Amino acid sequence: MMIWITFSSNILIFLTALILLKIHTKRIISKQFIWFIAFTGISSGVAAFGHLSIIDERLANSLLLASRLFSLGSIYLFTNGSLDFANFQNNKMIRVANLVLFLGMVMFLVWNNQFLSVLIYGIIGFLGIGLSTYFSRMDNSIQGRNKIVRGIIILSFSALVFAIFKEDHYFLAVNIGHVLVSYSLIFFAKGFVELNQDVKFSNSPSSSKTTQQIED
Repeated sequence: MMIWITFSSNILIFLTALILLKIHTKRIISKQFIWFIAFTGISSGVAAFGHLSIIDERLANSLLLASRLFSLGSIYLFTNGSLDFANFQNNKMIRVANLVLFLGMVMFLVWNNQFLSVLIYGIIGFLGIGLSTYFSRMDNSIQGRNKIVRGIIILSFSALVFAIFKEDHYFLAVNIGHVLVSYSLIFFAKGFVELNQDVKFSNSPSSSKTTQQIED
């Protein structure tokens, strides 16, 4: 029974992402933010099956690896889109550092297939790059920026709950964390819609290049 509850809480994230994309896709100006929501949902959907004890162990490990790769990809898309918003698209040092960190976490994940790589990149990506970019743009998009920051805070709180209680209350920690992740996506999506739709952001070289790569 307990594994099916955890399965359902993972599926909750997937369904939340699916619904948000259905509602907001046409109103989100950055394709990277759209794919951030999509990858987050896909990651949880795959993880739901990867954590089922009734599945063959090798298949489960493969599913969990795929899920964590999607998670790393979602973080990279979020950070890259956030850098576009902050008009950092021409700062090659920040771009390169983010890309190197992403590739390093991918290699680390492939080596040991542990969630730690996602946790490390998530902390740096959301709390480091994410918060710094949105607080660097205090001139406009106040409502959108504030909603995204709230999403980051809720997502960070979910990670904190898991880190603190996973040893003694793993079942509760995991499922509460999943519900919080699902809740955070709602704020992210609303924030993305409300971001300032200025020409520089919507037509930034990085955003257009990444969008073209995804569509190809």
